[in-house]
Amino acid sequence: MDSARPVEIEPLSNRHFVHPAAAALLPPAIRLGLHPNTVSVAGLLLGLLAGLAYTRWEDPRFATLGFLLMIGWHILDGLDGKLARATGKTSPFGRFLDGIADYACFVSVYCALAFSQPQPWAAFALAVVAGVAHALQSQFYEGERATYIRRIRGIFHAEARTTAGGGPEKLYNRLEALLANRTRPFDRALATATEEERAAMLAGWQPQAARTLRRMALISANGRTLAIWVAAMLGYPVAYWIWEIVCLSLLALAGARALRQAERR
Repeated sequence: MDSARPVEIEPLSNRHFVHPAAAALLPPAIRLGLHPNTVSVAGLLLGLLAGLAYTRWEDPRFATLGFLLMIGWHILDGLDGKLARATGKTSPFGRFLDGIADYACFVSVYCALAFSQPQPWAAFALAVVAGVAHALQSQFYEGERATYIRRIRGIFHAEARTTAGGGPEKLYNRLEALLANRTRPFDRALATATEEERAAMLAGWQPQAARTLRRMALISANGRTLAIWVAAMLGYPVAYWIWEIVCLSLLALAGARALRQAERR
């Protein structure tokens, strides 16, 4: 398991398939001298091809092809980070490129589904609303995961992000800080506590926080990829956007409440 991703907060699909597949590809990627950014671009290409496949979602074969291409993107998305850490080629631009690839994949699929509907512009409007919900939910989920990781590593303040993509990167970081990646009262309490007090506080907080993050796995990119395919196979891809706007938003709100309760306790 990737040391940057504690196993206790990882979705089952990452633990049992995506991360092992990425780990298996790491040695040949190193031997070939691949740059992590090259892997990110390859993942972006798979995401765009997934969108192309989903233009024919009515055919289960093309819907399944789109699903498999998105799985391939997930694997490369895991590989680029592993490769960057293994080769010492981590960079702010690499993080930004990775984030762009993530969003571009879903934008490609959303547009494909929207413009293949009987009323494409109405579907596109719904897709835009769902996309905004997606962005906010993802920023929150990934920010809370980052908070969990830094706390168990003994870092009790939000880590500043360097900018590499100009305005878009600054906006990305600002949203992340607003929704999740920030220093909270619990961090300040941990920072000023004695070593024994801190150990007791973390022991009380960590199990509940990990449990909550596991329950929020439907918000992860993996959960969305599966939900899109299921909706397409059922013949009603618009249901995915309704699921995203309503159900995943409620799940994010419930998760936020549970995480803050864990800190207060």
